[in-house]
Amino acid sequence: MGKMERFPFVVLVAGLGFFLFADFISWALPMFVLKDIPMKKVSDLAAEAKAKNTSAWADFQRLAQYYPEQFKKYYGEVNEESFAKALKIGHRWYVAEGCWNCHSQMIRPVSNETLRFGIPGVSNTVSYPSEYQNELQAPVLWGTKRIGPDLIREAAVHNVDWQVAHLYNPESTSPGSNMPGYPWYFEKDKNGNIVPNERGIGLLTYIMWLGSWEVKPTKEWALK
Repeated sequence: MGKMERFPFVVLVAGLGFFLFADFISWALPMFVLKDIPMKKVSDLAAEAKAKNTSAWADFQRLAQYYPEQFKKYYGEVNEESFAKALKIGHRWYVAEGCWNCHSQMIRPVSNETLRFGIPGVSNTVSYPSEYQNELQAPVLWGTKRIGPDLIREAAVHNVDWQVAHLYNPESTSPGSNMPGYPWYFEKDKNGNIVPNERGIGLLTYIMWLGSWEVKPTKEWALK
């Protein structure tokens, strides 16, 4: 092999080597950096929501009241275990459906993002590291595009009734929306009404959990 032939070969091998090295660093380095940082389990998040009576916990109870037949069938009673189950199911389908392709989950301190995506009436709702230290942020769902709005404060933006209608038919709540409907997250109850199924209740629970730790519950959140 002559000198001129060796040079492209060396460049090719070096390029592949740097590519593989970068790929290794991208997943190996975070493992070493983050291994000592505590990560909350979903069970911890459920216990915390109940203990603090967050808006997410109240919305979970609302789902049980609105759709008792389906809730009892798929989740049983309202408790920490069923809440954790719903969060896991909702998170799994949020990832599987590729919701993160259109929705980010990080409010940055630029471009008036706190006004566009933050908690209404609250000026400082920029995202911070500790709210991502849990199992529901693995994989990280920060996103790279905003075809739809950022959702990290969604618990404070729309109520669960709006979310149900939006999930079934987005144009019913957001005329002109290019988001598709998700009718397979619904089924008919014994009276023929269209209601959320197991995946639907889970996804609604997960979405209404996003940012609930920053919502200051008012008297309207409390259930009688």
